[in-house]
Amino acid sequence: MNRPMRIRAFATLCAVVAALVAPLPAQASSDVYPMVFPVAGDNYYSDTWGAPRSGGRTHQGTDIIADKMTPVLAVADGVVYWAHDEQGGKCCALGIRHDDGWASWYIHLNNDTPGTDDGQGWGFAPGIGVGSRVTAGQLIGWVGDSGNAEASNVSQLHFELRRPDGAGGTVPINPYPSLVAAELAGVPRLPRISGATRFGTAAAVAQHGFPDGASTVFLATAADFADALAGAALAGSMGAPVLITEPTVLPGEIRDELQRLAPSDVVILGGTGAIATSVEDAVVAATGATVRRLWGQDRFATAVEVSKEAYGPGVGTVVIVNGLNYPDALAGAPAAVQLGAPILMVYEDRIPWVTRAELERLAPSEIVIFGGAGVVDETVESALAAFASSGSVTRVWGVTRYETATEIANRYFSSPLDRVYLATGEDFTDALTAAPVAGRLGVPLLLTRSTGLPTAVGTTLGALSPSTVYVLGGEVAVPLAIDVAVCEIVPACE
Repeated sequence: MNRPMRIRAFATLCAVVAALVAPLPAQASSDVYPMVFPVAGDNYYSDTWGAPRSGGRTHQGTDIIADKMTPVLAVADGVVYWAHDEQGGKCCALGIRHDDGWASWYIHLNNDTPGTDDGQGWGFAPGIGVGSRVTAGQLIGWVGDSGNAEASNVSQLHFELRRPDGAGGTVPINPYPSLVAAELAGVPRLPRISGATRFGTAAAVAQHGFPDGASTVFLATAADFADALAGAALAGSMGAPVLITEPTVLPGEIRDELQRLAPSDVVILGGTGAIATSVEDAVVAATGATVRRLWGQDRFATAVEVSKEAYGPGVGTVVIVNGLNYPDALAGAPAAVQLGAPILMVYEDRIPWVTRAELERLAPSEIVIFGGAGVVDETVESALAAFASSGSVTRVWGVTRYETATEIANRYFSSPLDRVYLATGEDFTDALTAAPVAGRLGVPLLLTRSTGLPTAVGTTLGALSPSTVYVLGGEVAVPLAIDVAVCEIVPACE
């Protein structure tokens, strides 16, 4: 795909995205100036505003490092109002007064004959000089190492952004936030479901998946995934959202969302050690709903209680996951909904007695393990066969959690799909709240790293060809660089 994007190196894009989500310099947000990015090619820059310089000066711009002869563009419509274009001396630099009274300065433009360091060239594009009228995005020169950059032997554009001072002049401001915003203006984005906190994201997911409310809502602690793993599949099969809470306090975002959903039944996953009675009381006060709990003495027993809630003897399939980690259970929850299967949990190397008892009660025809032998070993796999009336135990797995999620998606979902949900695989809360929505809609939930889209995920997205890919969580959990990678695979971007 030919998409507008000035940063082509993934690592560089990650750095710029990180800059966006990091605190900006001490400067009013109104100083983010809408403009074109001034360097049309691969580049690197960082925030050095105010850094000390020789002679007691401080840095009043941003140095954009790029190869010599990389095109330099006017950032806005305006007129060139000063220039140094002579050979040697102060060459080569210019300033543009924008039509709105702002100004931009471009310093260290190329002063060499291309391919040399002879100082005999000029840094301006043809026709550019004092009095020249320019438009945003117009070529005005090329990156170089003129002026005092000659000594550093680093080609760069020193870029300054200046705001009107109210007296006919201009004063410099830190251009870095505006550069970041301009750099990302052309970056393709996926539709994103997120809030300011994990609780806000959970509420946003519920609003997305259940715009008309829900008669039943499941509530899990955000402090641990143990009790919630089996509940995600049950919630999806019942057409109910999962919300999350602090162990002792109901967050305001969740209280407000409960009131919007207006459930008559709220099911708490876990005992009072996971979610205190104070939260239960707050739920009743906010909704007037009947509140009950599904819980056991440990996570394995809680999964059994969840299973007993909706599944009886003779169920066709039971899904087995490792109860000490979350990725396989959450990525597998939408598939479990499609299979009409409860999720039960085991240790890596043994089956807890409470899980054995539930398997005996359910007497399933087949058992499916989500995860490789490193999470549920072969001795457990062999032992599980005794509980399946057909003797069939199937394992769906990949080398990593990301690959396991793709193997589940590839096995139980097929193209074309209306949508796919994508969440971080490095924390559980966003995937937990998304899994019931995906299960209810019959679509998969895939996982990604924050540092890059796993190859297997990209391959699966290409094969499933969804119309839309919804990202769960903010840009810290799933950086915009992931959007870019996905948008190169599927036409699902805004």
